[in-house]
Amino acid sequence: MIVALKLEGLNASPELHKELLEKARGLIAPTRSRLVDVRIGRRRIEIDTLTSNPESVVSALSSIAPIEYTREVEALGSALEGELVKHAVELFNDERFWETHETLERVWREKSGEEREVLSGLIKLAAAYVNLQKGKAASYFRLLEAALNHLARWRGVKYYSIDIEALRVEIRSMLEAGSPRFITMSVCDTF
Repeated sequence: MIVALKLEGLNASPELHKELLEKARGLIAPTRSRLVDVRIGRRRIEIDTLTSNPESVVSALSSIAPIEYTREVEALGSALEGELVKHAVELFNDERFWETHETLERVWREKSGEEREVLSGLIKLAAAYVNLQKGKAASYFRLLEAALNHLARWRGVKYYSIDIEALRVEIRSMLEAGSPRFITMSVCDTF
């Protein structure tokens, strides 16, 4: 289960990541739940847990900050591929990068060739931001480079509604600047 805490304005660092992991782990210990990970975003903190007692976990974690949302990590049912990609874009643009990764991976599993490459690039882009949310800047840049390499193999300008060329330009710019920044996925009006 993901518990998102409404806590804005934090800058992820390895030290803050460790501090929040320890704090959340201590808070949920009495619930006999397991803490999986913490991601520190500009809009929220996401805490992943394995639990059979979600109400107790939510109650315990609400002492850190107000709850923005909770979400069970489940399969997205029988959603069509295009709907999954559109949902992944919405998640990415809301800085819910881990969920973006998981959603795109579902489409990626069924693909091969060029389409698998573009999806690999999008997945690595999301993974780069997951690492940034953990304060791992070096991993962020390595994954951006890998994302760009995969996206470069896509010959089209867009993939479904995603403007791949605009993403390539943004990633190159971030790599050249050597400074992390958050981006959104540009979308075209038509699928």
